[in-house]
Amino acid sequence: MTSGIDEAAAELQGSLFGEVSPAIDSPGAALARSYPVRITVVGAGDVGVACAYNILTRDICSELVLVDVLKDKLKGQVMDLQHGGAFYSTRIRAAESYEDTAHSAVCIITAGVRQRPGESRLELMDRNAALFKGIIPPLVQYSPNTILLVVSNPVDLLTHLAWQMSGLPRERVIGSGTYLDSSRFRTLLAQRLGIDTASVQAMVLGEHGDSSFVYRSGITVGGVPLRTCFERMTDAASASTAFYDLVKGVHQQVVAAAYEVIKLKGYTNWAIGSAVGSIVTTIVHDRRKVLPITTHAGSLRGLESADVFLSLPCVLGRNGVVEVLQILPFMESDEKEDLQSSIEALQSTPKKAS
Repeated sequence: MTSGIDEAAAELQGSLFGEVSPAIDSPGAALARSYPVRITVVGAGDVGVACAYNILTRDICSELVLVDVLKDKLKGQVMDLQHGGAFYSTRIRAAESYEDTAHSAVCIITAGVRQRPGESRLELMDRNAALFKGIIPPLVQYSPNTILLVVSNPVDLLTHLAWQMSGLPRERVIGSGTYLDSSRFRTLLAQRLGIDTASVQAMVLGEHGDSSFVYRSGITVGGVPLRTCFERMTDAASASTAFYDLVKGVHQQVVAAAYEVIKLKGYTNWAIGSAVGSIVTTIVHDRRKVLPITTHAGSLRGLESADVFLSLPCVLGRNGVVEVLQILPFMESDEKEDLQSSIEALQSTPKKAS
């Protein structure tokens, strides 16, 4: 009986997931790689420091290195963080050069010009792409086995650019993508329902930006599909409309969220810092969690020819993207159209490594 169950589980795994890179087989291997661990954050601005602080509070690395071209600001940020040394065990220091980042398990790139009020993430591309020429090559030179985690916007296009510049396997170049968008959606929907965010499961996929979309078929509340809830509450004719209206309304809030925060305080940092901390923890501890993060679309069966990076549900571990959830067969036709629209929006923007 047991072997039959195991065979069924193996068949299900092969159907659901497409392997991208080999996983760490033994639990002990993951622990052995966890310490000592050096993590590098490039960019000591508001986002970089929020990422650094969140990582410090998680106690997941032995050393945290910050890099920035503004040396006085870098020194001040590092000193401020160091003064809390009694409250965490990670050693933190400022890099004098990229050589100080050598052998980093994860390199997080937050450096970039700040998004202006009303400016789309795609409009940021040219202004931020030039900065990557002086960041990616030296990072990979000193940490050839690292995982690059791009946070700078537009994250999907810059992740693609980082992959082109780095020469690393695509499973080891990822972006924060729609992981934060998904948290925003879950939080806002939970607020409307008057429940805890952890009781809502949902993913925003595609571009981290205006063409993102909600994987509506996968929204659950307390394990119950949200669409089913509407069907049980109202007549069939109006159930679909009510469901779509709710999801659309919350998603519109998600898309506008960053612009609203930027308008109010000038930048966003704490929520993305938490998202990055969660991603890095998943990598370092080899947790193999399914997260909606930026990866190469070609890992999805049916999109092998799509040379674009965007957010898909990825199994994330110590080697980077281990597998991609093969979600296409479970999507409704309109969700597939949304995915294609997001791909086309990203493909329409030039991205060059030169």
